[in-house]
Amino acid sequence: MAFEGSKRIHVIIVAAGIGRRFNNQSKRPKQYELIGKLPVLAHSIQAFDSISISDITVVIHPNDTHWETLSPQVSKHKIHTVIGGSQRHDSVRNGIKSLNAAPQDWVLVHDAARPCVTADEINDLINSCLNNQCGGLLVKPLTDTIKYSEKGECVNKTIDREKLYAALTPQMFRCGDLLKALTVFEADSITDESSAIESQGQKPLMIKGKSSNIKITAFEDLAVAHTLLQQQGRI
Repeated sequence: MAFEGSKRIHVIIVAAGIGRRFNNQSKRPKQYELIGKLPVLAHSIQAFDSISISDITVVIHPNDTHWETLSPQVSKHKIHTVIGGSQRHDSVRNGIKSLNAAPQDWVLVHDAARPCVTADEINDLINSCLNNQCGGLLVKPLTDTIKYSEKGECVNKTIDREKLYAALTPQMFRCGDLLKALTVFEADSITDESSAIESQGQKPLMIKGKSSNIKITAFEDLAVAHTLLQQQGRI
């Protein structure tokens, strides 16, 4: 699919984390655990194979010893790497700075730990942002009953979920806008790219994603992702 008349679209895949909550015996970062024959990260990269983009930049940990083992044929796109920072926003900022990008170019930021995102979701996000000339993100409505607890022991109240959404990735913004937002912000308030943009007074679009766009957080999530990728015909 070609996106005529638009600025270039870059992709940054954030793979610099070490997965403190993952609790695997292999001690590999979760993005390098296998799903089928390929690492999680490879599946996340290949999700963009059919998308019309300029390039992919993978942000890796400074002590990463696994990236070099990935085949150069893992993607149909040109791939660059850059070293990440101590926190996510540092890594994304490093990624944007490494791009040969104009301020009006677009960048899609995606979590390496979300290998099951579909091309349909990505294209919906891109088309919505280009048509509205506004940045946005994939989301899904919350379906569980949400409890609030001040100390994590007893329920203080139940939260109305009707207007609550879980943020997914990719998230898509102008390179210049996102770089600025990630440079001038209150660090404690930034949990994703959208929250950085929101801190600048903007209101990102919300594009409905799929429930299958899971984030691998715990070891048992690998089996779920394996089933989802099989259903998508990707393994």
